[in-house]
Amino acid sequence: MSAKTELILVPVSTHTGELRILVKRDSSTEKQTLPGTLLRADFLQKSGLEYALREILSQCDAEELSSWIASSKCKDRVVDVYDRDLLFEGAQSVAIVRVVAIPSELAPDARGLWLTPAELFAETSHLSHDCRLFIRDALASVPYWIRHSSLAFELLPKVFSIQDLRLLVGLLSGQDIDPGNFHRRLKRLDLLNPLVAGQRVHRWEFAWGKGEVLKGEGLIP
Repeated sequence: MSAKTELILVPVSTHTGELRILVKRDSSTEKQTLPGTLLRADFLQKSGLEYALREILSQCDAEELSSWIASSKCKDRVVDVYDRDLLFEGAQSVAIVRVVAIPSELAPDARGLWLTPAELFAETSHLSHDCRLFIRDALASVPYWIRHSSLAFELLPKVFSIQDLRLLVGLLSGQDIDPGNFHRRLKRLDLLNPLVAGQRVHRWEFAWGKGEVLKGEGLIP
């Protein structure tokens, strides 16, 4: 019998001020698992991703959800492809695991439980063994993605302050970010569009068309 191919999502968010991962409860095993969908020949990864996102965010405003899915802010990143038959006895499937950042405007209405890494990896955790591996590998890539991709801006609201951005980058990179150096780096990278309030700029938007510069320069050194 040929192995099934599953698309497994690792939805991440920082809407509570700390990194959280969305999991659901498997009613047949009582284990916590990651959302996903079975891929078929006529159901490619892009379609599967949208289907899975609409499932977990079905309680969100439909227009707002569709606008986000169609936007540059809705991105996903490959963690790895896992042969479950080799890794887990009796699991005849291939798992394509991808991380997707759920913006702070949508995350509170997601279906499931938003748990911190500490909660997911605690001794009392009900997280399934395969999802434990998937999440561990995904988290290992987050500091790199924060430096060299638009991940931070995908997690933030559309409009944000420099302080919001700096605190988020510090949280997910594990570094203390010097405010002055960070502001000068942002100015040099020219990634932000200002929204003027009075004589000073207090709010900014990310210039999605300029995000490629992060691949080489990095948001932080």
